[in-house]
Amino acid sequence: SYYHQHQSTPLNIARAARTMGVGVATEIYSSLIVFCWILASHSNSLTIAFRPYTFPAHNTAAASMMPMSMPMSSMAYASTSMTAAATTEGCGSDHPMVYSYESPFFPISSDGKRIPSSLIILNTSIKCKNNAGKLLGVLGMLWEASSYRICADGGANRLYDATVTIQGKDDHATRYLPDLITGDLDSLRPDVRQYYETKGVSIICVEDQNFHDLDKSLMAVEKWAAEASLCEDDIQKDTAKKYRSFIYGGFGGRFDQEMGCINALCVWGAKEAFQQTTLAIYDEETCAFALPALPMKSTIRVRFPGESIKNEKVPRHRVGEGPTCGLIPIMGRCEKVTTSGLKWNLEGDTPIEFGGLVSSSNRVIDDLVTVESSSQMLFTAEMIVKQE
Repeated sequence: SYYHQHQSTPLNIARAARTMGVGVATEIYSSLIVFCWILASHSNSLTIAFRPYTFPAHNTAAASMMPMSMPMSSMAYASTSMTAAATTEGCGSDHPMVYSYESPFFPISSDGKRIPSSLIILNTSIKCKNNAGKLLGVLGMLWEASSYRICADGGANRLYDATVTIQGKDDHATRYLPDLITGDLDSLRPDVRQYYETKGVSIICVEDQNFHDLDKSLMAVEKWAAEASLCEDDIQKDTAKKYRSFIYGGFGGRFDQEMGCINALCVWGAKEAFQQTTLAIYDEETCAFALPALPMKSTIRVRFPGESIKNEKVPRHRVGEGPTCGLIPIMGRCEKVTTSGLKWNLEGDTPIEFGGLVSSSNRVIDDLVTVESSSQMLFTAEMIVKQE
């Protein structure tokens, strides 16, 4: 009844439940389950996943950052949720059936408009800086492209160590100040905390050990996007992307931490608030983002496809995704993958899986790449970084 009266999405219903109280929330969720069951009875591909979450009573700050539906620490959950979201268009959803990745490294449009973007800096070494403490390379470009910046726990130490020289100058005092530092904060150094506190940076401790610091940072991004009216209703009215989320530093460290970051891509990319946004991990050498399964189609535009790197008008300043790429079956066997725009396109006649065929060291040769796959996959690309 609520759905038909308000023509609302499940996300809106969940938020309404939060407003109306726990008792009504239970009734709405029960009705929603029945509603989805009716839809599923008319569809062979609709899959629904629910997971309740109880906020810690002792941590109101953490509770204010928690989304209505928390991600499971399971890639299977991400796959299920992505499938459910992708198949809802036929049931009246306003979301398009296309996932689009547009490189954040393209020059700013002539009208000067920027897409609202968030940046999460993880606890990883920052080497892309000059002697004056200016951030360069991929991180420097992502920082400039972002309007909301978060340091995940020890990431604040890394940012402080990389930029303290320039921050000490009056004319650059606020150039590299994050908007938020969050996580369990067990890695945040006292001197770094004191410095950012005196600069007015918000510092929020979330102690829940069921979630990584990256998860906690993404919770903050989700809250920021909702409060800034960058998702939900605006996305339904205008199918263009309303914001982007960048994660810096997810590669090159411990392998289990790398896999944790990849898992976050899959889990959070399946959430409704992130399905029409760019959610990608970067470092100075590579980037990665999750592609949804059919019936959703993916389109990809990297900064330097094919030989375009050789034709740049400003050859001494290059930062962006390069032509070398890969399609990784991170969720397991993918029975069918069809692509266009690659040097070695996949025609859908050979399954992609670990222990079999994996499309690594492929190359983007066209301005637009399309991917259609029967299972969620990971798209990776090399990063071109040349600044003289």
